Amino acid sequence: MTSTQDDVANVPVFDFMTRNVITIPESQTMKQASKLIYEDNIGSIVILKEGSGSNLDDNVSGNTTQKKEIPIGIVTERDIARTVGFAAKHPIFGDIPLSELMSKPLITIQPGASLKDAVVLMQQKDIRRLPIIDKDGRLVGIITEKDILRVIFKIFKKTIGDRGLISEGFDLLGFLGAE
Repeated sequence: MTSTQDDVANVPVFDFMTRNVITIPESQTMKQASKLIYEDNIGSIVILKEGSGSNLDDNVSGNTTQKKEIPIGIVTERDIARTVGFAAKHPIFGDIPLSELMSKPLITIQPGASLKDAVVLMQQKDIRRLPIIDKDGRLVGIITEKDILRVIFKIFKKTIGDRGLISEGFDLLGFLGAE
């Protein structure tokens, strides 16, 4: 492993995470979560413990700074798609409480953990999204496979540029739209 790889692997996830995490209380329904996921064009929504001092309006704006917010689960697009598949068994699937659908317990990581630690944990748990929780249990961000891939492409592009490996007239990463 080169020194650049070592440096990147040890950078805290806080540096790469998405800070504006959309949340919703556990008492809300699948329909409400699906609507937020669609409207905000996101792949998941973090579920908050009931009575944690948040409300749906605060969460639509991505407000995750309230001290009482306690994340307890996550619902992904995949969870929603699987539930729709059971629509014949659950004709009122849109009214299913999130507490019945969410993945729990919530697998999280601390902001100071390394990018390498996040990747290892995501691989071990077979997950694509990893909420980041501070020492007080508050949600401060989320890191996704997409965030990690974005970092890898930037490093790769810089590395091949530094080494003069980009051929004249053709930029593979540009061609792939990974600039």
